[in-house]
Amino acid sequence: MLWLACASVILAFLACGATGFAVAVLLRRGRRLDRAESHATEARHWLELAEKIAHIGHWRYNVASRKLVWSDEIYKIYGVSKADFTVTLESALAPYLPEDRPLVARIFRDARKYPAPFECTARLVRTDGQLRHVMARGLAQRNETGQITAIFGVFADITDQKRIEQQLKDAHAMSEIANRALHEMAMQDALTGLPNRRHFDAALAQEFKRAARDNLELSLIMIDLDFFKGFNDLYGHPAGDACLRKVAEAIAGVPQRPADLVARYGGEEMVVLLPHTDSAGAATVAGLLRDAVRDLQIPHAASPAHLVTVSCGVASFMPERDPQVPVMLVERADRALYQAKLAGRNRVVCHDDFSSSH
Repeated sequence: MLWLACASVILAFLACGATGFAVAVLLRRGRRLDRAESHATEARHWLELAEKIAHIGHWRYNVASRKLVWSDEIYKIYGVSKADFTVTLESALAPYLPEDRPLVARIFRDARKYPAPFECTARLVRTDGQLRHVMARGLAQRNETGQITAIFGVFADITDQKRIEQQLKDAHAMSEIANRALHEMAMQDALTGLPNRRHFDAALAQEFKRAARDNLELSLIMIDLDFFKGFNDLYGHPAGDACLRKVAEAIAGVPQRPADLVARYGGEEMVVLLPHTDSAGAATVAGLLRDAVRDLQIPHAASPAHLVTVSCGVASFMPERDPQVPVMLVERADRALYQAKLAGRNRVVCHDDFSSSH
């Protein structure tokens, strides 16, 4: 019986050893669980801190249970407390602006059917009345059979970003306005308010090209104030500037078509560009210009007419006979103006009239 007693002692010892081993295993497993739990807690802490800094929250929607879960940051973005706000699809959609709500609802509805990632931006009104711009991104989660079981996503407050974008747009718009204003200033004569020589040169090149292409006549009137140096000497330059402004206004009021251009060419010279106009039509307009200036009745004691008058030189371009050079039209109008001055001023001379007689 001694062997039986010995066997009993051995079995008891082995049993105690097995129990001790099991206990040791359980203790080691518990320590691993504690470490895992500690790591999970730390990870959650860092996630919450990152979401708080970035104003980004995360959410998950369970398709089967129709349950929507938010992280703490989304409650803050909405401006509600977790204790007082019940998260449902309906309550999540309600704060959106009426014009944005259908878009958000449609995108979320499609996300439950199609696995493609999605993104949308919209505007919502918080309980405190603040308008916030928000962005949602999501991705469907599927089971092993490919069925969509949940949708996971992130949710961000992008109000500051939108504000900066709007400020940049406003700054760009203001820059465009400023650039246009500078361009207009660069193309405008400061004294008379008429387009300047630079503007005229650009318009002449464009209209000359169009006339040549479409086989249309183009006319130019060159205008010069008669005895203007004597006017300045007698009345002074401020009076001369005022005179130029009045004459410019009178001349600008004669042409009626949008394509006609009145510009200050330089000094006391002005020009009128008349697209689709022959020499006879331009001569008629030039006569109206001369009459408009004379009708101002500006006294000019240094002029034989005792009034401020103008001389006009008219030239026309005919594509089928003339060289394709814009400066040619200016030279012809200038020669016609010179002939008007030689003939006694205060008159209109057409280039075709005196050139055909020589």
